[in-house]
Amino acid sequence: MNIQDILKAVLPIVVACLAWLLGQVSDFSTRLTKIEGQMPALITKENVPTDSPLSAEKRHAMKEEIYRDIHQLQVKVQLLEEREKGKTNVRN
Repeated sequence: MNIQDILKAVLPIVVACLAWLLGQVSDFSTRLTKIEGQMPALITKENVPTDSPLSAEKRHAMKEEIYRDIHQLQVKVQLLEEREKGKTNVRN
């Protein structure tokens, strides 16, 4: 076999590999564009970071839980203060 025969045999394989590679690059580019389009903007035009819907939802849930805990503590403190007032009134 001479060089020309080898090139004739290898050339279709090389062309097929290049076509596959270009297809993969195109597919990757399409997927990347789709992902970028679905992502929310992370920074506004005023350079202020924005929340993703997921983190905003979690932060809201935590905030509500903290408000409930604060309310429960306020009620407990009020009950303790009333109990303490009742004890001082009984002593007098």
